[in-house]
Amino acid sequence: MQNRNTKKKKKNQLTPVYKPYQKGNWHSAGAVRQGLKLMLCYLAFAFVYVIVGAPLQFGNAILRIISNLALVLCCGAVVYMNAARLGDSEVALGEIVLNRQEEGKPVSDKDRENCYHPLKGLFVMAVAAIPVLLITIPFAVTAEKQVYVLQSLPSWVSSYAGHDEIAAPLAYYGRQAAPGVMDYIQLVSRVLIFPFANMASLSGADAMLAADRLSPLLALVPALGYPLGYRTGPRSRALTHGSIVSSHKRYVRREKKAVAERRRQREEAARKKNELI
Repeated sequence: MQNRNTKKKKKNQLTPVYKPYQKGNWHSAGAVRQGLKLMLCYLAFAFVYVIVGAPLQFGNAILRIISNLALVLCCGAVVYMNAARLGDSEVALGEIVLNRQEEGKPVSDKDRENCYHPLKGLFVMAVAAIPVLLITIPFAVTAEKQVYVLQSLPSWVSSYAGHDEIAAPLAYYGRQAAPGVMDYIQLVSRVLIFPFANMASLSGADAMLAADRLSPLLALVPALGYPLGYRTGPRSRALTHGSIVSSHKRYVRREKKAVAERRRQREEAARKKNELI
């Protein structure tokens, strides 16, 4: 029984059919535009991290880790699927361009450049990573361990403000330093690694410092889905061709069975007619 099921699975399994295609330019203008679109995805991810990530600060460590990892994986999956779809369409374009070239038909430089290239996914990721690295690298270099900061004083302390020996120390609490450039960089960097910061906060200041130092790498985790998804383009296209071939084979088998059945019916009808005669 098990062998029969295994044979059935192998029979139903699609066999990829690879066809030649024209390779494009890995650093084309279209790839740069895709990199800019991936930058916009980071803005969407930051918004999602803030809205969805804040409620994921569970007290249970396992639940917090699983939920925050799931959030990162979901963002990476969105990038992966978009890149896989683009890779498939560019392989299809490469097949069309190659056929037109072999037939001697004109092909535009734009179409030739927009064909699939294995390194294009990495280039797109690199373009999108430029602003992320420009923000997170300075933050990672200057990151420091979080320490206790001054809190607001109770209202009854203000009654001692008239004493000279107490007024000066109390004035220190009232000073509010204006936020600098590094403060804004820290804010943006923390948003980009918000799920990882959620997980690191469970282990204290040392883990948060490690997450801050690794922020350039952690911020690029969702973008890794782009080269991984784009690389599936040739196989995805080959499976499409395999599906077409498999459907055609099924159609031919059904037609052969139908022809054999019609022949059998005609022979059966002729035999019965001869018996009546």
